[in-house]
Amino acid sequence: MNDKNFDDFLRLQLQGSSPYLDDGDFSARVLANLPAQKRLNPWLEKLIVLLPVTLIAVLVLRQFSVRELIQPAYGWLLTLDMHSLAMIAVVMAALLFVALVVLILKPKSLL
Repeated sequence: MNDKNFDDFLRLQLQGSSPYLDDGDFSARVLANLPAQKRLNPWLEKLIVLLPVTLIAVLVLRQFSVRELIQPAYGWLLTLDMHSLAMIAVVMAALLFVALVVLILKPKSLL
């Protein structure tokens, strides 16, 4: 059976089926008697996510030598000229400004 025949067969089968089986309002009564869903405190929800992420990050960072991470960055910073430092400051300020604008104009779904 090729795809075209199967699609036609499936379309006919789905069109011929009844969309709802009458159950004498049983489904509505069951759904009405279900307990209300309990929502966690929003801070608790954030804590449940942030605590494991923080612990994993700390465990990963403990595997690195602090000196091996800081020394190259510090050496790179010492070799920059004033023009490069000023450009980095301008880019960081622009990024901060854009982030603030996005946070102010975006609804609470971002947080």
